[in-house]
Amino acid sequence: MADRSDLIREANQLREQAQHEADEELRGRLLRMANHYTHLADSLNWSEAHPATVAALGEMFMKRG
Repeated sequence: MADRSDLIREANQLREQAQHEADEELRGRLLRMANHYTHLADSLNWSEAHPATVAALGEMFMKRG
């Protein structure tokens, strides 16, 4: 699994590349990719701060109705 700092670094590189891109469509794609990397980094950060417990996972599977 990627490290949060690697994801943020990749997002920053994509944003930098987008600033120098002449093609507007490609620039938009690069920025969307950067946003996805940032979202992944934030999700990873939240997951590390709030690890799932066995009890919580069991409760999730027991709630069926």
